[in-house]
Amino acid sequence: MDLNQHKRRLHVLILGPYRPKSQLRRLEVLRDCLTARNFEGINLVKNFPDREKFSDDVDEHFTKKSRFCINSWAHVPMFVFFKVADNLGVNTELIYTCANLPDKGKHAVVFFEKGLNISSQVKGSIKIARISYETFDNDKELCDLAFGHCLKILDRLFYYV
Repeated sequence: MDLNQHKRRLHVLILGPYRPKSQLRRLEVLRDCLTARNFEGINLVKNFPDREKFSDDVDEHFTKKSRFCINSWAHVPMFVFFKVADNLGVNTELIYTCANLPDKGKHAVVFFEKGLNISSQVKGSIKIARISYETFDNDKELCDLAFGHCLKILDRLFYYV
């Protein structure tokens, strides 16, 4: 198998804020940018069908769906925090990963938009879990950083995927 075949098999789960809708669109642009660079296994949690019902309660369903995708599907959980967004959901997903999935943390990455005030509890959790993190200025830089991280992890997982 060549590098492009391996790139197509790597599963990258983009986790970030869906509100406001403009921020969801930025996550979709990131997904499309990585796909254009031959990473085909790029998804947001919302891209997975809701055929399987994790709970009758809608809040529980989406929380369990997100955790299932992180735990069972993703090789690379990618957490994105935007300045002008409701980051509570992605923060919860990040803390869940830090606390419960140490093997996922080895391949995960967190991206913070420059100018975002991040709590020392969040940064501390990332550092304790030894998750890579970066800051970015704009969506192009975010895509470039995400692409670089995917290549780095692909090198580590080359024979696994």
